[in-house]
Amino acid sequence: MRSGFRGTVIGLLACAASVATSGNARAADDMQLEVGKKQYMQYCATCHGPSGTGTDGVASALFTKAPTNLTLLAKNNGGEFPMMEVIGIVKGDQAIAAHGSRKMPVWGQILGKPLEDGMYGQDAADAQILTIGKYLESIQAK
Repeated sequence: MRSGFRGTVIGLLACAASVATSGNARAADDMQLEVGKKQYMQYCATCHGPSGTGTDGVASALFTKAPTNLTLLAKNNGGEFPMMEVIGIVKGDQAIAAHGSRKMPVWGQILGKPLEDGMYGQDAADAQILTIGKYLESIQAK
């Protein structure tokens, strides 16, 4: 499952980079958001829900405390989307009790690992996490 998704992510990121260099930044942003949405749906929506509100995830009813409403991150941060904090949480660099310990976060072990061996492996892993952050930034409540 991971290897097929890995190829999709790398392919879409490469396409987005190609489009961005050709002068169509809007299309590149749209591609990045699409990749981020797919990753969000795969890794985050089970708990936080397809809407990101924490109320419509298939596993959200199992929690004694509702999962965080991810559409309010900017509002709860003085109107500024906390991108670096989001990246740290997804990677497992910042502890969130429901995500598990820093040593074994739910998705940090997967998303934080290089997608491929070699010089750009970690850059690709970081780009994968950034796309989730960019998607979350795009669904913030106004």
